[in-house]
Amino acid sequence: MGFSITNPKNASDAKKAAIEALKASTALAAGKEPTQAMVRYIPPGECSDRIRVVFDDSGSMGGEIENAKKGVVEFLRNCIPNQTAVAVHFMNTKAWSTDLRSNLLELAVDIQESHLSSGGTPFFNTLKHALEATPTLTRLIAFTDGSPTDALAADYGEELDTFYGSSAGPWIASASIIIKIAKATGSGIPIDTVYFGNGAEYNKREMELLKYLSVQTGGYFLHFDPAKVNFATAFKYLAPVNRLRLASGSFRASVESGVQK
Repeated sequence: MGFSITNPKNASDAKKAAIEALKASTALAAGKEPTQAMVRYIPPGECSDRIRVVFDDSGSMGGEIENAKKGVVEFLRNCIPNQTAVAVHFMNTKAWSTDLRSNLLELAVDIQESHLSSGGTPFFNTLKHALEATPTLTRLIAFTDGSPTDALAADYGEELDTFYGSSAGPWIASASIIIKIAKATGSGIPIDTVYFGNGAEYNKREMELLKYLSVQTGGYFLHFDPAKVNFATAFKYLAPVNRLRLASGSFRASVESGVQK
């Protein structure tokens, strides 16, 4: 006997749906046929939360790619079925659909099984494509461990000027374009950002860039230092049901310190 639900009518139904979906995703990840959940998925455009995740699959992510994939899967497992549709935008992996999906179980399995390409960090262009995609999103989440290797402002020269230059000018110019796009869409799209790396002085510009994007759009910035925080378990706090807790500065600090599991 399966459990079927289209739109949860109350918190109890929503919680039950999430539990059953988690059972199904665990079975799918193990290569088994789910027996407890039969969810009829509504069109992504009808979901109240439409989230796009910009995933840094650059070469510098290296051995952390699998942890990042696990983190996104945990994020999906914390989303309520038929309330949230999600799309993942990889920076380098092109053979991948960036369509919003309300079938998050299927998306989770696809992410786990994906073979990712590596390369540079075309951060700004990937953000732009995600913001301009349809159906219109309600929130953008982006994580990266490095410096952008692209730019949106033509008057700042070629790509390498952005990467190696000592000035933050090209980044701010490109970020301002992203912010303008986010604010011009509907009631505005908050951008949550995560910097994945240590807090060394030479990473300050990268963190300030991500903070700027979040502060200017009403999103949250988080710093995941791999020496303290396991991305695979911490990324779930950006899921809609957990995100309200991030309004507390002390809670964000506890997540960044690795206290929250």
